Amino acid sequence: MTQAEVKKLASEIIGDGQTPNQWFVTTSAYIRNSDNEDEQELIEGYSEKDTYTYGPFNDFEDAVDCLDDQELSVKHGVGQVCIEDRMCGTVTEKWLTKKVTVIYEEDMYDDSHRFYKK
Repeated sequence: MTQAEVKKLASEIIGDGQTPNQWFVTTSAYIRNSDNEDEQELIEGYSEKDTYTYGPFNDFEDAVDCLDDQELSVKHGVGQVCIEDRMCGTVTEKWLTKKVTVIYEEDMYDDSHRFYKK
């Protein structure tokens, strides 16, 4: 199941407008790319199946506590965490962003000893 299919299914289940409202906390192995904030990629070694949902929570505060307990970690395959509710979908989200830094180092090749004796 693709991430788009998961979000569509979640919106059908969660965004059903039923009252009383309930909240869910979902973790996934997707991270964002700093070059393109809209572009997401899976953490290496993890799959789309590494998505987990906790809840339902009857109080938003309980969902926030659960969100706070979820540690973002590439090592553990948690790249994003969100709170969703039945009334409107995603309410709060936190994620890891992949940032690549380019470093330029000076280097040199010297084979002059083959041509000039010292």
